[in-house]
Amino acid sequence: MILNLGSLAFNANIMSGGGTPAWGTELGQGEGYKFAFEDMSDFFTGMVYKSIPDIDNVTCPLGKGGNQRSDYDFVIASIFDKVYVNGKRVNDARFLLLIVKKITGDYHVGRRTIKYNPRMTYHDEYINDDCYKKMVYTMGLPEDAAWFVYEMNIVNQDQLHFMAFELGQEPQEYRSNDERRNAFLSKLPTGDKHQCHTAIHSNNIFQQIYYGAPGTGKSNKVKEQTAEAEREGRVFRTTFHPDSDYSTFVGCYKPTMKENVISKNGVETKEEQIVYRFVPQAFTNAYIKAWSTTEDVYLVIEEINRGNCAQIFGDLFQLLDRKDGVSEYPINADSDLRDHICKALEQSERTDFPDGVKEGKKLVLPSNLYIWATMNTSDQSLFPIDSAFKRRWDWVYVPIDTKKENWHIKVGGDLYSWTAFLEKINNEILTDETAEDKHLGFYFCKAEGGEITQEIFVGKVLFYLWNDVFKVYGIPSAFGSSKEWAYTKFYNPDGKVNEQKVKDLMEKLGIES
Repeated sequence: MILNLGSLAFNANIMSGGGTPAWGTELGQGEGYKFAFEDMSDFFTGMVYKSIPDIDNVTCPLGKGGNQRSDYDFVIASIFDKVYVNGKRVNDARFLLLIVKKITGDYHVGRRTIKYNPRMTYHDEYINDDCYKKMVYTMGLPEDAAWFVYEMNIVNQDQLHFMAFELGQEPQEYRSNDERRNAFLSKLPTGDKHQCHTAIHSNNIFQQIYYGAPGTGKSNKVKEQTAEAEREGRVFRTTFHPDSDYSTFVGCYKPTMKENVISKNGVETKEEQIVYRFVPQAFTNAYIKAWSTTEDVYLVIEEINRGNCAQIFGDLFQLLDRKDGVSEYPINADSDLRDHICKALEQSERTDFPDGVKEGKKLVLPSNLYIWATMNTSDQSLFPIDSAFKRRWDWVYVPIDTKKENWHIKVGGDLYSWTAFLEKINNEILTDETAEDKHLGFYFCKAEGGEITQEIFVGKVLFYLWNDVFKVYGIPSAFGSSKEWAYTKFYNPDGKVNEQKVKDLMEKLGIES
């Protein structure tokens, strides 16, 4: 839903005064004030789904001076506890939406308006005002930044999404309404008017692969974005490896032990016997969960390039073609999987099942199932990912940030900057362009209290460099003789780290303690 431009804006003032935001958008103009905005059905469905029964406990400033409450009727009020701004979840936030109808007065009788005023209250609590402040924090803006909201949508009936734009890091003043309006317009995306709606889902892409050098924080990015879903049991994880196949991803029949009570000569005894039952794996568990709720569900695949994706996905590959998040081309489920899904979805209260899905006959990915994966570009994949598979994913590059934290490498009694080492060694690797994917990310190894021990540094960091990088591309010429820099030189005969050799390396790289 596109809001009236400027009706939801902060710290964007007119020099001569006035220009206070209207904090509302009219629902339709012209004869009869009929509703005529896009996605009306989804929007109202969401408002009904999240409506509150005690609307009398809502207050809202209306009319001139905010004192014309008697001229309006409250139609419906809804509170959302899943609020997003520019695709990011606003933590611990709630938001109140209110639709009012003008019932008396000289003008606009019958008009309905949706209100999002920060001064609205519910049980005397200014929940919108609190939410707007948290939205500023979520966007990474200063408290007094100038910004405005252009679009608002309801997704999956219970998620309220705002598309916001920054005007400045501090309050902005404009000479006239026209100048301010032009400032608003200059921030909007050009081209198709649906771009804003699409941008809401920029952090909720249905299928995406985070890729980059080892230690850049790919898995952590996924973890941060799915933290709430993880706490609520809506994240399902798996890790691909060379032995992964369809059965370890989807499920198969496996032998299990079942305890039976048998009666013999009037005496009951317990007896265990082997029975076979379908044991679901990560994909099936995520699929069933997604069709059992309207909440977002995530299937997270770590190390996706270490498995044979064609073998693992099998005919599920066809489900990855999605329109508005739903698979365009259903596939038939085999009898084992069908029976398991049919039983598991018996209690689902969803009413939007495509034909055959609830019965388990057809497989269709719902729009609330997200499949996200990570890929380490330095791994030598045993099974290359084919181009047809790649095309069905969005690819998110995670760059190296060497200044994440103030870590040090401890060698003897000396401390060396981990950031300085990364920048120097990655620069040496970059001298051979074919080795760019072998760079080190900040979290390549772990630090205790901000310190990386010399044992971890030599045993993990240098071992990786000498074994996976320099063995293939050669010792950097700046180091000098390759014999002098053999990996074994970093250890003494007793197996302990050769501290002096590590310090020589730091000196060669120009890193001071």
